[in-house]
Amino acid sequence: MGTGPSLTDDVIEKTKGFKRFGANLTYRLGADVVLGCNSEFWDYYERDARIYPCDKWTTRPQALENKWEGVNYIEERWIAGLSRDKSRVAAHHGSGPQVVNLAYHYGCKVMLLVGWDMRYGGKLDNKSYTMPRHYFGEYPASMQHWPKTGVNGELTGLIKEMETIYPEEYGIKIINCTPDSALRCFPMMCLDEAIEEYGTSYV
Repeated sequence: MGTGPSLTDDVIEKTKGFKRFGANLTYRLGADVVLGCNSEFWDYYERDARIYPCDKWTTRPQALENKWEGVNYIEERWIAGLSRDKSRVAAHHGSGPQVVNLAYHYGCKVMLLVGWDMRYGGKLDNKSYTMPRHYFGEYPASMQHWPKTGVNGELTGLIKEMETIYPEEYGIKIINCTPDSALRCFPMMCLDEAIEEYGTSYV
């Protein structure tokens, strides 16, 4: 579960019964495992996250000092693809790619991506952009990210990182079920078709 604006109540309902992995605030949507890679995120949301029963992870070493209650630490490494070492995830500049690696460590063989828009509604180079960027609304100023985008609003940096992941090398499938996603390196399917084909025993 990404945090893109394509998430809907219908999509969230359809993913019930799955083992749900998500980035950042998806703990509010019933995610079973959540990863937030930024220390600013946990500084702001840790108390809110306490009431949601899920596995919580970060790649920030402050977690080793128990700075955030109930948040586990996993090391990040700057490598292509996915880390096979269960004590590490590939960094890839973001919580979304990192949580894919974490799902792999949990033993997931099929991953259906929802909320992975990987684009904003238009070309974005500055903070004057006002269209919705996230399902949850804009983050507080202390943790807002304003990455450069491609000509169609695509998050080029994150996409290039994801393109280094070749699922067949790890014996897994990654299927993007996000309508109009800018991420095209994995097979695309509508969520209903993917659920019908793979059932609800996978994510």
